[in-house]
Amino acid sequence: MRMRAPSTLLLLLCTLLVRAQGNIPFDRDHIADKASLDAALRAMQQADKLAAAGGSAYAQALPLYLQAHAVNPDNAELNVRIGLCHLNGEQRHQAAEWFLRAAALDPAMPRVHFLCGYALQLNAQWDEAIAEFEDHKRRTARNPDPEPTYNMADKQLAECRAGKALAAAPANVRVSNMGPDINGPESDYGVLLTADGGTLFYTSRRANSTGGRVNKATNEYFEDVYASTRGDQGWSVPAPLPAPVNTAINDASVGLFNDGRTLLIYRDVKGTGDLYETRRTGQVWSEPVALGANVNTRYHESSAWYSFDRQWLFFVSDRPEVGLGGQDIYRSRWDAAAQEWGPAENLGPTINSRFDEDGIFVHPDGRTIYFSSKGHNSMGGYDIFRSTLSGGQWSKPENLGWPVNGPDDDLFFVLNASGSTGYFSSVRPGGSGEDDVYQVDFLPDPATQETASAADAPTPAPAATTAAVLVKGWVKDLRALKGLEADIDLMDLADASLVARFQSDRETGEFMATVPAGRSYALHVRARGYLFHSQHIDVSADGNLELALEVALQPLEEGGIEVMRNLFFDRDKADLQPSSLAELAQLHGLLQDNPTLRLEVGGHTDADGSAEHNDRLSQARAQAVVDHLVAHGIASDRLAVKGYGASRPVAPNDTPENKARNRRTEIRILGQ
Repeated sequence: MRMRAPSTLLLLLCTLLVRAQGNIPFDRDHIADKASLDAALRAMQQADKLAAAGGSAYAQALPLYLQAHAVNPDNAELNVRIGLCHLNGEQRHQAAEWFLRAAALDPAMPRVHFLCGYALQLNAQWDEAIAEFEDHKRRTARNPDPEPTYNMADKQLAECRAGKALAAAPANVRVSNMGPDINGPESDYGVLLTADGGTLFYTSRRANSTGGRVNKATNEYFEDVYASTRGDQGWSVPAPLPAPVNTAINDASVGLFNDGRTLLIYRDVKGTGDLYETRRTGQVWSEPVALGANVNTRYHESSAWYSFDRQWLFFVSDRPEVGLGGQDIYRSRWDAAAQEWGPAENLGPTINSRFDEDGIFVHPDGRTIYFSSKGHNSMGGYDIFRSTLSGGQWSKPENLGWPVNGPDDDLFFVLNASGSTGYFSSVRPGGSGEDDVYQVDFLPDPATQETASAADAPTPAPAATTAAVLVKGWVKDLRALKGLEADIDLMDLADASLVARFQSDRETGEFMATVPAGRSYALHVRARGYLFHSQHIDVSADGNLELALEVALQPLEEGGIEVMRNLFFDRDKADLQPSSLAELAQLHGLLQDNPTLRLEVGGHTDADGSAEHNDRLSQARAQAVVDHLVAHGIASDRLAVKGYGASRPVAPNDTPENKARNRRTEIRILGQ
């Protein structure tokens, strides 16, 4: 999934260099000690063979090159080869000193100034890198390099200038490496976070991967998915997920659904790479299932994320037919009739550049995406960007700025439910080795941040995105008090639109999801053989960011009663408000799914007003519900209407809150 070949300039040592003039070569004229010379030449020959294999073999080649370097430190070509080992190794930023040494020994060496610029850029030494790239451009102006990578100095210069501007106005954030509890000397990336922030999934190439095999193509261990849970003492020791998630080939974590129990993984079963879905019940993961022909192709599909209503799948592919360049971001809509993902659509040139995109994350607000790109105004490698969908158009991607982004790869960004903390993978100085997982905490912007010039100011912190609230709980059988698998919908009461759809765990009944704050929702819980449960949720944008719910479902048996908590009427009237439509649709669905079910719709009021008035009002409101159902195809003989007025309170009529509880509409099962 994560391609560890940053660019062509890091490979093919034998074709990269020509012997420099004006520095000290390895020969008897310059090294009098024949034994030392022979040992150095043998070491370099062995190192060249290892370096040609790539991957982890660079680490094996490095000490051999250093052995030769001890004999002759003033050979420009050897210094470049040592620099290339670092550039391909665990600490890429260490390459700069070796390339600069080579350039000092032989300024005319082909490509050396490009390599200096590239390594200086990785160290955020923007001005020095710009000078080296400009030098390279002057030297190759009349004779372009046969390797296209070395003709991209203009792109590198644009990245350095973007990095310089962004670093001059840093975002008010705190970025920290997650340390040895999470990161090892191998690559760690593809981080995913459950909605409650309690579990991290991520990908690693560790020696304890399933089968312990080395990928011959990359000379690295195969990828496995690991998990770590947060406890009182911090994060637990990461452990690989068991079969069938991890296998002897590459298995990588690329997306996580809102429920925290549906995992998207990458596998290269056919060699090019496809996307799969696996679901957890209790502690057991299902056999991963491929996402279908509209998503997986004979090309490379590398990462994906569900929208929070599960109606869209966003994913990354390098399919050439409709691509805009390299890897692009696509989306497919769920086709409920066909039970598969529909035709893929490219997100277009606003999002996709002519370079690679990857690592898509969809925010719970349903309209904001975060992704990584090598294009736009990246400061080097992949940078993390944000874009918002409005009026059917994606906004211009905004760079999250320094120090979230650095001059190397920054990928697979995800946010916690509150938007206060993000996680991503990055290659930067001080890391444990190659890609590491980092945490970023978004801090309140100081007043000085607001006065930064528009040209230089970084993107506002992602916390400025619509706040999200964690909704979690349990679904149980009212009588047996055992966990139930139930379908759960969260509907926006403003327009009866679906915000999130997920299921509770079949064994434990647990569920969780994150939803945008600042709205009112209808929560509907349905399970076969049970009355559906209705709940009203008001979520303020500045209130509690976590709601815990316990739902007990009643079997479909005579006498069972459920309150319809999302039926709304005009004050002292029987007119149903538009915000009642989501609830009415659920009630209609219950009757359709159970064609012999008969219900009483009962209206109730508080004790204000006369008994006659309350009886009449409650009867009219219950009748309005029945009239709606009949108008939508439910036989009238399956429905009874009863107005109870204030005769059956569920709370004392002594406070506005208790009076609101008494004003309710109930359904009662009459029979089946």
